[in-house]
Formats: sequence, C-alpha cells, structure tokens
Amino acid sequence: MTKRPDDVVRITASPVNRTTKAMACALAILAWGWLGSTGCKEDSRGSRDDAQVEQDGGLDSSVHNDGSQTGDAHTNDDGSIDPDSGQDASTPCIGPQVLRYDTYEVTLQASQGYNGTSGSPNPFTEVDLTATVTAPDNRTIQVEGFYDGDGAGGNNGQVFKIRIFADQPGQWSYVTHSTADSGLDGQTGQFCVQGTLAGRFGAGPVLVNPAHPHTFMLANGDPIYLIGKFLDVAAPDPIKFSHTMFSEHLSDADRQAMLDRHVGMGLNKINVYLANRGDYGGVSTTPWVGDAGNNDKSHFDLGRWHMYDEWGRKIRDAGLVAQFWFFADDSDFGPMSDADKQRLIRYGMARMSGYANTMFTLCLEWEEGWSPQAVNTNARFLQQHNPWARLVSVHGQTGDFDYPNEAWANYMDIQSGNDASPSTVHAMGLHNRGLADKPLINEEFGLGDENDDLRRRAWAAFTAGAGGSGTGAFLQHLAAFTTIAPFELMDPHDELVTSGSGYCLAAPGTAYVVYLINGGQITLDLSAASGAMNVTWFDPRTGSQTNGGTVTGGSVQSFSAPGAGDWTLLVTTP
Repeated sequence: MTKRPDDVVRITASPVNRTTKAMACALAILAWGWLGSTGCKEDSRGSRDDAQVEQDGGLDSSVHNDGSQTGDAHTNDDGSIDPDSGQDASTPCIGPQVLRYDTYEVTLQASQGYNGTSGSPNPFTEVDLTATVTAPDNRTIQVEGFYDGDGAGGNNGQVFKIRIFADQPGQWSYVTHSTADSGLDGQTGQFCVQGTLAGRFGAGPVLVNPAHPHTFMLANGDPIYLIGKFLDVAAPDPIKFSHTMFSEHLSDADRQAMLDRHVGMGLNKINVYLANRGDYGGVSTTPWVGDAGNNDKSHFDLGRWHMYDEWGRKIRDAGLVAQFWFFADDSDFGPMSDADKQRLIRYGMARMSGYANTMFTLCLEWEEGWSPQAVNTNARFLQQHNPWARLVSVHGQTGDFDYPNEAWANYMDIQSGNDASPSTVHAMGLHNRGLADKPLINEEFGLGDENDDLRRRAWAAFTAGAGGSGTGAFLQHLAAFTTIAPFELMDPHDELVTSGSGYCLAAPGTAYVVYLINGGQITLDLSAASGAMNVTWFDPRTGSQTNGGTVTGGSVQSFSAPGAGDWTLLVTTP
C-alpha cells in the first residue's frame, strides 16, 4: 500500500482520572445555534507554519494534515485565536496545530494484539471504542473509533483510530472510552485548530442551504450546484463508471485517470461504491476479507480500506465531493441481514465521515431486494452513526423519490431514466422538487455519451430547480454557468416564457435564466422587474458568452438566440 506522506504530528495521550450568503449564514446560526459550524465569519489569515512535534512517553495520538500543503497550518497574522472559535482570545491554544475543516486522527495502541482476519475476540465486532470530543464552544460530540490492524493496511495488530472533523477554530480535546480493552479506555488529548484547509473545502462541507432549502451550500454560505458524471461511456475502459473507483480490479493509475477526467470536466462530485458485487459487469468493490463471491462480512480487508482512505483524501484535495454509496444494485445485498448491513455502515461512517468532502447514499435502486422498512431501518441507523451530520439519502429505480418526508433523508436522489427525453427529465425534476423542501439530485438520466441530447437533459434538470445532477454531457460549461448565475435564489418559472420553447428559472424581479432547448425566439415576462437589466447569452456547447445589451423590465420582452441550436439566456439586474 502507498504510505501517507510524513505529515504526522504526535502528542502524548495520558489516562484520564476516572472520577443570499448573509441570510443563509444568519439562518444557519439560528438553526444550529453556533457560528463555528457555518464558517460565516471571514478570517484574517497569515502565513503557514510547519508543525511537527513529538513528546515522549505514553500512547501516540496523530493528526494527518491532508491539505495540498501537507503538515502546514495557517495562523492569524498576530498568532491569536480565531474569533470564530467562541474561545477567549487570551487563552493559549495547546497541542498540535490542525487546519480548520481538516481531519484530526487519534491513533491508539490496544493492550493486546488482535487477529483481524479470523480468531477471537473479533476486533471489528467485540472491541468497542468511542470518544467524547469537546469543541472550542464546549459542545460535545460522541465519535466512534475503528480497528485498523497494524495501522498500515495489515489486518493483525493493536492499532485503533478515531477521526475528528476539525470544523471550528480554537482548542479541542477528547477522552476515549472502551469496555473491552483497557489500553483504549481513558486516553486524553488536545489539539489546536488554526488556519484553513486549502482548496474548495476550506469553505467547509456541503450542507443544505437553510435560506433556500432546495439548494446546497458550503459551510461558509457559498452556493454549490453538485455536478457528477458517474455514467461516462464516453471515457475509455476501465474508467467509464466512477462507482468502480475503489474496485480491487482497478489500479492506482486507473483511479488517477478517473479523477483527472472528472477534474478536467469541471465536475465537483464523484460517486463511489463502498460495496459492489454485480454492478458494472462484476467490477467488484469488496470491503470485507475475501473476494466478491466469497467473503466474511464480520471482518474488513484493511489493505483495501487504506486504499479507500488514500483516494478519499485525493478526491477531497482535488476539490470533489465524495458521494459514497454503501450498497450497489445487481449485487443481492437487499436480502443481507441488517446486522451485516449495519456493520458496514457503522465502520464506513467511523472511518470516512470525518472528511469534509463526504456525503452518503444508502444504496442504489433500493427496490432490488430492500423493503421500505429495511430502507428506513438502515437509513436511520446510518444517521445515528453520523457524528458530523453528513448528508444522507437513498436512490431508487426510475420514478419518484419514495422517502421525501423522512427525517433521515437530507436530500432526494432520483433517476429519470437512461432513455428519458429532456422534457421527461425536466418534468420529473419539477414534480419531485415539489415533494419536499429539500435539495433534489437528478442523478441518472443517461449513460454519459458526449452528445447534444444528453447535454439538453443536463440543462433540463438544472432548469427544473435541481440541487445537482449525476450525469450529462458538456458538463464543464454547465458547471461554469452556475458560477455566474445566482441559481440558489431561483425557482422554476416556466410560465414566464409566454411564447417559444424554453425552461425558466427565476428570482422574479432580479434574475432570470431561460434554456432555449431548440434556440429560436421566446418572449419572457419581466413585469416583476423594473429599470434596465443586463442580457447575456451563454453557449452550452462551448461555454462562450455573448453580451446581449440591456432590456427594460416591467413588461414582456422578446429575445432571439444568437445562433442555431440550444442557448441559455441570463437576464439580471445590474
């Protein structure tokens, strides 16, 4: 296995004594009750200081600073505590420095060695480990740990780990608990969060936007439209299907090529299976000891999980959300016992949810062997083991989302059908968006050919008010458009197109997007607006923009596409 860079900060663990962006941020603060999680306050950042310290004695706890500049930490210009922390600025911040939104990894040595392949006691099922984590604002989080064999991918050893998501500046501390192993119980430690993770997730994880709940945002309030391409038949073998990224049949070179392709297409989301037996022609992902056809679901293959860790971090550092899917379709996982399902869910959440870029989907096409009761039972279990409040959903076969009002479903994930027309994609998007005040990911509506029809489907999904999509064509241009249009403020308003063929998103009075699926001429009702408005034409085939001059709001206006084919019209107030 490829080892991590030398970016570890070690401290001593000692036994415990046993006795619009502003509106979005304001609503987030009201909803969550603390500023630190939202990242809504700007920081004054100074230089990075390398921090690598080792104190003698006791057990080691380690943190991996996984940003693009590993092992470094930003500090405020004057070295003071960040004001977002809720901590007195005069209080010294103790312990290794960790970047905000990075992952602090506590490494513990058990009192005995364990056989993680077979034998008793089974460290995956019979050795418990949790930590009570205290954040700078004094909130406490109960975090589950996990067995990690020898710590380097081997299944036998004494290493257990706990991953803490460092989402708030200031002083953090933890104390561990275990009833099964004295070496894991009562260990304490502290770390200091200063500076910010490099890249996209320096703005924090993906959340539901409380001011505009049909959309996603990063924790600092920045809107984000999630765009992936998990079905990509235009790619070469074996990187056509991103769900297979963690497959034991792919090489690291394959994984890198897949990631590079996603980055090159301007995508910000990648779908990855944690368990697959039969989907994609049997390009399996087997998290357990054994192979796809014969495995032990009470023991995990730690060499594979170390690979999952490594590539999960690479996905993050490349700026992509890792949407992890626990169970594939076409794999007969539905009839598997809840105990086996929940063992994977629990281990996967303990190991992966501490990273800023993660979100989770229970399974693909739940109708294949899962009952509604099984979906609800296991999705609720997933949420019960979700200490960092990562977003959770489930995916079904072609049709409506079946769990819009379930509290465990943070977003809705649908497929419109791989042969769906653009009008069908748009209509299903409109209908499902109306089922709940939650984001909708129109995940599956084509196999990923780079053609005109699939491009039109992607724009049809977007203009139906989706919060994201999972496939399409010419997606780099759609991604670019979401950076210039205030989509998070808009709702579907097809009725404002009074003649011609177009799908409309609008914040009436301030911003209008019309996708002219066949080009030509439309009339658009701007009666809610007043004064001069700027007009921009956007070419979804090339990403080029054409200045269309200005129009005056207050009436119906006529617009003609500047060329043949589909075009996107953007009309905004100055």
